[in-house]
Amino acid sequence: MNKTIKYIVGIVVLILVLYFSFDIQKLDVYKAANTNIQFNAKEFAQDFWETQLPVCISNAPEVNAVVKQLELNPELVFSNYAHKLGISKTHYLFLKGSGTITSVDDEFLLVQTGENVYIQVATDFIFGNAVRDGSGKVDINEFVNMTDFNNVSVALNKLAKEKVVSRIQKSAKVGMTIEFAGAAEINEENIDVTTIRIIPVNAKLSDG
Repeated sequence: MNKTIKYIVGIVVLILVLYFSFDIQKLDVYKAANTNIQFNAKEFAQDFWETQLPVCISNAPEVNAVVKQLELNPELVFSNYAHKLGISKTHYLFLKGSGTITSVDDEFLLVQTGENVYIQVATDFIFGNAVRDGSGKVDINEFVNMTDFNNVSVALNKLAKEKVVSRIQKSAKVGMTIEFAGAAEINEENIDVTTIRIIPVNAKLSDG
């Protein structure tokens, strides 16, 4: 009889040990506690636009100086001003400048910023990663997946279209002066200073 009692007690103790070894929760409580907060690219982009973008614009090099340096020593431009992901050959950077609009095309304003220097200020096909990566302030390592990281580019491009591009697209005319800042991409294997295209994130038009 004593052995039987000891056996039963042993089983009860084992059950209690196993029971308290597990953190038992209701399934719905567990799911709620372990569901990751969904990343909001729109909010991230809006915060970037308000807090980081002014710094990017302030620190951006003048476009004519960069064009000249690209002709002489592009590696210096890439190392001093540009950013890229991994081993990519495409570099992104912010530029600022001003000039006279010499033509209004379907996809861009052609702006003369200096002697024999012409820049394309985009007014259509606003896509890609130039705004996100040109800033150097959006770290891929802070994102849990590539979808969230890529959605930041989408959201930033949408802000550029809504806040800047749509306005200058409607108002720009040949002969007007435009002061601008924006992001550009340059492929180190195909540097063509005559076709630098800038996605504007800030622009001001005036009548010359």
